[in-house]
Amino acid sequence: MRKAITALGAAVALLSLAPAAWAAQRTVPDATPACGLQCFDLSSLLLGPHAIQNAYIAGDRGTGGRAGQAVNLRRGSNSHPNEDFTGGKVGTLGDFCGQIISPVSYACLNYPSTYPVFESDWSPYGNQTDLCVGVRTPVRAGEPVTLRPCGVSAATLWVGDLHHSVVSNGRLYTPWVNAADPNVSHPLVLSVDDGTYLPENRLRVQRLNLLTGGVVPDSQEFTITFGPVP
Repeated sequence: MRKAITALGAAVALLSLAPAAWAAQRTVPDATPACGLQCFDLSSLLLGPHAIQNAYIAGDRGTGGRAGQAVNLRRGSNSHPNEDFTGGKVGTLGDFCGQIISPVSYACLNYPSTYPVFESDWSPYGNQTDLCVGVRTPVRAGEPVTLRPCGVSAATLWVGDLHHSVVSNGRLYTPWVNAADPNVSHPLVLSVDDGTYLPENRLRVQRLNLLTGGVVPDSQEFTITFGPVP
């Protein structure tokens, strides 16, 4: 029980860090300098902090984005505008349940109102677009994660499952539940598929996979960090 309380306390503390504090911890390539501290990176426990969220668009010039394009994890670099995303934490469940998130969704029925809600806006060179990371609806297991119109539905909102979070090397990793999932159990969470090609390391939503002892696979644990390379 003490271990669980300690982990949750660490999770809350890390989530409360300001972007500038996160930026001070940077040790790997990330957002372009033009995107600045407003940008954040998402990476997985499976692949480590060097592989970050990327809009899979030919040319990597920060142009040509449209709904339906794949999102994957790619080697981070401060010269890749397709890896620039802004938004991060946009509120808590208490702000969204009964509004854009259905009150009978898995997240609203099973998590405290204080759990964080995130949205990820594709923002090449710091220029926000109307495309966010999400899924088509109705959402289903195995659904690829793609660029979707921002703010239209709960499909572009992600809820941090702090109950199943872990802290590794000073970073908080947590499953991200898609807020549009209507299932009453076994929620759909962000997952990295490291067996894909073109793009590699494609992001999908899969049912939360609890292993022995309630441990979540590394492929379903994610962290965020803010800011460009110093």
